Amino acid sequence: MHASVSGSRRAVTAELAAALRLAIDRAGPRTLVITAGPGSGKTHTIDRLVGDLDIATRRVTADELSWRQPYAVIATLLDIPIPVPIPAGFAVELEAAVDSLCASEPQLLVIDDVHHADSGSLEVLGALAAATDDLPLVILLARRHLPTREMLNRLIARRSVREWQLPVMDDADLEVLVDEVVGARPDGRLIDRLRRSGGNPMHALALLDDLRARGELTTRADGDADGLGARVTIASVGEAEPSTSLHAVIREQLALLDDRSRALVHTLAVWGGPATLDEIAALDGTSASALVGVAQTTVDAGVVAVSSGGTMTFTHDVYADVAYDGLAPALRSVLHTAIARHHDAAGNRQLVAHHVLAAGSDNAAAVSAITRAHHELAHVPAVAVDLLDAAAHQRSIVESPIRTLELDLATALARSGQFDRSAEVAEQGLAKAGDLATIAQLYRILLFTLIAQGKSTRVLELTAATLRMPVDATTRAALVGIQRYVGILGGAGPVPTTPHTYPAPGTVADLVTEGLRRFLAGDGEGGLELTLEASRREGATERQDSAPELSTSADLWPPFIEHYVHGPAAADALLDHAIRLRTDRGAAWMTAYHDFTRGGIALGRGRLDDAAASLDVGLERAAAAGMGWTSLAQGARAMVDILRGEFSAAATRLDTFAASGLPNQFGLPVPEQAQMLLLEAQRKLRPAVAVAGRCWSAAVEMGLYGWLPSLAVDCARIAQRADDRALLERVVAGLADIPEPVPPARVGPIALAGALATGDTAAVISAAVACARAAHDLGDAIVEVQGWEEAACAAAGTGDKAAAREYARHALLLTAQMDAPTLSARVTSRLRALGLRLDARSARERPRSGWNSLTRTEVTVAELVASGLNGAEIAQRLYISQRTVQTHVSNALTKLDLRTRVELAALAVARKHADASPVVPGTQSATF
Repeated sequence: MHASVSGSRRAVTAELAAALRLAIDRAGPRTLVITAGPGSGKTHTIDRLVGDLDIATRRVTADELSWRQPYAVIATLLDIPIPVPIPAGFAVELEAAVDSLCASEPQLLVIDDVHHADSGSLEVLGALAAATDDLPLVILLARRHLPTREMLNRLIARRSVREWQLPVMDDADLEVLVDEVVGARPDGRLIDRLRRSGGNPMHALALLDDLRARGELTTRADGDADGLGARVTIASVGEAEPSTSLHAVIREQLALLDDRSRALVHTLAVWGGPATLDEIAALDGTSASALVGVAQTTVDAGVVAVSSGGTMTFTHDVYADVAYDGLAPALRSVLHTAIARHHDAAGNRQLVAHHVLAAGSDNAAAVSAITRAHHELAHVPAVAVDLLDAAAHQRSIVESPIRTLELDLATALARSGQFDRSAEVAEQGLAKAGDLATIAQLYRILLFTLIAQGKSTRVLELTAATLRMPVDATTRAALVGIQRYVGILGGAGPVPTTPHTYPAPGTVADLVTEGLRRFLAGDGEGGLELTLEASRREGATERQDSAPELSTSADLWPPFIEHYVHGPAAADALLDHAIRLRTDRGAAWMTAYHDFTRGGIALGRGRLDDAAASLDVGLERAAAAGMGWTSLAQGARAMVDILRGEFSAAATRLDTFAASGLPNQFGLPVPEQAQMLLLEAQRKLRPAVAVAGRCWSAAVEMGLYGWLPSLAVDCARIAQRADDRALLERVVAGLADIPEPVPPARVGPIALAGALATGDTAAVISAAVACARAAHDLGDAIVEVQGWEEAACAAAGTGDKAAAREYARHALLLTAQMDAPTLSARVTSRLRALGLRLDARSARERPRSGWNSLTRTEVTVAELVASGLNGAEIAQRLYISQRTVQTHVSNALTKLDLRTRVELAALAVARKHADASPVVPGTQSATF
């Protein structure tokens, strides 16, 4: 026996087994991927890994047809019927099903041959992989290197995923294989022959079976000189050797079948996936009973397996590959056409399109099949990409009478957030498009993808070059509109102060651009009204009889602007509506931006855990898609770190973003604002005031009056603490330029910042209290803290310590509920300098474990779990994402040392009963 060496198959398998156990114990990465070539023993390795694990396990194997059916793999894994057509939000339903499974006990999801999975399933798996941090969930996947799948590559690239390359078999592995099959160890001659398999387990088995079939194996019972017992060897030497190619060996095995059995194998290979005898028989009117003996022959040969439900599949997909390739193309076409008719009668348009394309049907038939299938994929653009890719590879299918394949493919890629490839396909289409309508649509998609990636300079160059050409008035207006939109989005210059005139009623793009301009210029109500109208118009322009179109950004902006106009609480409700619109319209590319908006709203409401979860998920999605507009999210995420006291994490995040060279969206210096707050928290007031001055000047010079109030109180406070009168005067001047009427959510901060800048103590107290109360009504916890903090400091400065303590109590209760020690420390340190000593911990004193360690939101979630609501229902009730619910549940379980939501619900119920029970004299009530 050869000794085990580092990197051997046995070593890697042992490492995988250890990693899987760590994952189940939540002590390591919880999404594991095994990568190896065909016939390399991935399935056998999975069998060994999961055979004796004490965890609820669901397992499925993807097949050749899986990638053509939306959500086929994940729905089969979860035993959920797939509706036809796929409705909006079906992916959320699948994620909710996993969430419900995890509520009762930890789950292991296993998918073999995941390279065959449809892109919808791969997108759901990506979301689940991200959620393993918060769910008792482990995912084990096995795949080949080829075919390459974009969604699978994105999944594997996630930080939470770890991949193992399964090595080939060495001599010691081959010895074990022979011993398991033959019952004796091989001698050196047989090992030498099996080495020709290249260490591929299936190939080695095929060679061994071939040798056995030829009668060339013999066993010596007396063993070798080493005394290790019986040895098996090759009896004949010098005769014709068996084929050494895996495919050649399998071809020889299939050739041994009788004609009818080979015909069944070929039909099953062309079918492309599991099939029943009834389905195979129906293709040529044969009775299923007449095929029983034929099918049994293929089973006896080890080529086909039959499930308990009567479904036939190949024992290994290499058999399918060889059988398919061994059939003459013209004969394959006949079978594909017959199978397409069968699926057409059953209403499965995706499979009809696949078989029509594979049959090499005429252009009209192919276009018709693609169009019918494409319409059913409105809510699954990633799967539409797979369908259109398959069509693009059939060079006989060049274009439909109306739309080119490049146009549909580029659109689907953009809708699914695959921006790099969308731009590539759009440029390919432009190079050969002939009609102006198609050119215009491809051009629009190209510009859209470049804008999404933050490549504003390239967009402006392209539009400028086109405008130098003789284009019609409509095209010229559209190009100028794009230039205006990109200029505003990228903060290319000061916000225009005058409205842009456009022909009534204006396009959706016109309304979006003008709405953003008005908001940034200070007319929040006007900007909100226009973007809401753009969103309504977006829905009204959809057509049911056309292929799925690329949406505009109209559904992004209403909740974003609402946050600044009417506060976080109103924005929360509006965002929920926008997300439903995104789902209904199949605009998956917006998901990351909605995550950013949700994170910003949660930050404003003081829900730091919610904010961190939403921002992290959004940034991960944005990175996978190559999105460029992440400055607001990066700045907000750094602010969460700062409020939590995680200064090193915030500094690293801000440095990394600064080094990326990505632009500030709208020119808003949010990362710089975070840098300013970090320096203040570190008590570096001189550097903080310098950054504050740069932020304020940049915002004023850009005319960002809609956002300026968000910076005003911070700048005024830091300037006051650093005694920088010049900055205070600039704050007053900038606030004076904000146009009237001021949006409701900005009235309090503007008044408070102005009072701080003037230094009138009575005015500060009045403005601060009014600001805090108004912010409370608007659900803006951050601004409310600012108000009570300034009221407390101003009162302490006048010597009114009783009022100061009362105002400070309000502030510290809020910072305790937010679990924001940085804010607590800032309040107490400022008051200490004014002669009022308060202990920030006295308002908090939350233990690190036990029921009293839970945050307010965690308690609410625990109580809703106890009431019987699932994750999706809790998310809807609290206006947060399901992923955020999972984060809260995970945090609560960790603090309470529990494993499942069932245990959490039981504890919450017991806690409620204990609180409701009267205390009998002489006894104590139960505590947790």
